[in-house]
Amino acid sequence: MKLNIILISALFILSSCGYSMRGSVNIPSSITSVSVISSEYSELVNILNSSLTSSNIETSISMSNDLYRIAILSEKFNRRQLSINISGRVNEYELIYDVNFELKIPNEKPIKDRVTLYRDYSFDENNVMGNSDREDDIKKGMVSTASTLIFNKLIALTRK
Repeated sequence: MKLNIILISALFILSSCGYSMRGSVNIPSSITSVSVISSEYSELVNILNSSLTSSNIETSISMSNDLYRIAILSEKFNRRQLSINISGRVNEYELIYDVNFELKIPNEKPIKDRVTLYRDYSFDENNVMGNSDREDDIKKGMVSTASTLIFNKLIALTRK
């Protein structure tokens, strides 16, 4: 009996303080369908479509002005040296992911924006395969983060 009271109290306290599960977003009811487009294949578009679908929002590739629209205008990865060792070999690299996109609210002017993410990692010249795997994982994480930022920006625009 005491355990039930403690459990119910804990659940009540968590729900009353505004706690919500990570990844859950209060989506305005006006967003029922979103068009996600890009001029070329993009993993970012795939992740955005998955996020929208998991939030019970229909996705399409329509160019209609009656829909919310996310247009990925460009995206690119760059890599630069962050540090070198005494013998002149690279110790660290920095990955830069730059995404230009446009958000369109129905019957309003489109808004262009940009997300730039930076991540760095240590480079081990004795483990080239491990380095490329690490870089691929970092890139996937950056694309996922960018999709979350774009999705949240769309939601913020609808709440103005």
